[in-house]
Amino acid sequence: MTGLTDFITEGQWEDVISEWFVLIDDAYQALERRYRAWRQRGPRPRFADSEVLTVGLLIDTWFDGHEAKGLAFVRQYHRPLFPHLPTNGQFNTRRRSLGLVAEQIRRCLLNSAELIAPDEHLRLIDSLPVRVCQYGRAARCRTISGPEYVGLNSVNKTRFFGFRLQATISPNQVVDDWMLAPAARKDGKTTSALLEDRVDLRVFGDNAYHDPGAAQVLALRHNVRLWAVPRKDARFGQWPTEFKRWVKRLRLRIETAFSVLTTVFHLDTPRARSRDGLIARTATRVLAYTLCFLTAPRFVHAQLQPITPN
Repeated sequence: MTGLTDFITEGQWEDVISEWFVLIDDAYQALERRYRAWRQRGPRPRFADSEVLTVGLLIDTWFDGHEAKGLAFVRQYHRPLFPHLPTNGQFNTRRRSLGLVAEQIRRCLLNSAELIAPDEHLRLIDSLPVRVCQYGRAARCRTISGPEYVGLNSVNKTRFFGFRLQATISPNQVVDDWMLAPAARKDGKTTSALLEDRVDLRVFGDNAYHDPGAAQVLALRHNVRLWAVPRKDARFGQWPTEFKRWVKRLRLRIETAFSVLTTVFHLDTPRARSRDGLIARTATRVLAYTLCFLTAPRFVHAQLQPITPN
């Protein structure tokens, strides 16, 4: 996905915000037409749900999740775009209630734009640490508590407190399915839950996903073939050298996608103080990542349009 996030720092903010709002609002209305209105009681708020999601994207993309800074910036520099922006507390309450809606909008955009081809049956699977707080403050954390949220980061061999983002991506690095699992839960034990609604897939993961029981269930019930890199000490089932190299090159794509999710969108540090806030911020950042595949090509095309004299 080389260059797909360049517009975040090089483009005009108003153009990007307007583009995102149009995409989100169109998907929101399409979902309401299909499943009926999300709000069942009372009048529609002056500050629409699509505007809440758009401002949330701005906060998580440009301000590293610092909500107060992002809202202050919008009030000072982009007030005409959001004239009915509520107070910080009201905005936070609205945003936390829209976490699942943000994911539904992402699924809608994913399908309508066919970012993953219908005949593409290959997926890559991996996990990403999501820290709720510093490990030393885990005993005082009010968001979550318990030993099931203590995990080991396999990269730097340090413990962290929070969740693991389990995700599958397509070969062109688009996130397909994702879920948050307690950090202590082993990767192989979450595969069945993550892929329970999928059929006819070939999924490649590292040796952490080596779980013969889960692989057998997925193969029998969903026709999903799970390929986990064999452990070095395994006596049987070793892969041919060329096949192992091909899988290693292929898995670089999900590592690149996770690198973008952490360095650009800071998915590993959501800065949430509640479970609903954690879900909302995670869904928003995965949505922002997905929007890059739709926004970047259009934005670059618009920038390259020649200027014709009157």
